Amino acid sequence: MRYWGGRCAISGVVEPALLRASHAKPWRDCTDAERLDVHNGLLLAAHLDAAFDAGLIGIGPDGEVLVSERLGDVERRVLGVLPPGLAIVVRNGQRPYFEWHRMNVFTK
Repeated sequence: MRYWGGRCAISGVVEPALLRASHAKPWRDCTDAERLDVHNGLLLAAHLDAAFDAGLIGIGPDGEVLVSERLGDVERRVLGVLPPGLAIVVRNGQRPYFEWHRMNVFTK
């Protein structure tokens, strides 16, 4: 919560009951060190966390929010990722985790 300023990295939602600690590289695929690495974490609203875990959204190298072609306009609108061009601030320590997610989870 503190690392992300208590708000969803994508939508800006601040209500704690609606936020989830997401991991770019899932715990089942992590080493013990990666599980505890703050850079592997991402604070997301619950609906965006579900989309991220399902590979329907991802984070590009420069922080752009990537959206799977599987999502239509209705889903994009509901998720709040329409219109395109959303981005988050990506710190260097996060880059390898977001890259892992793009290569292993995100579905183009």
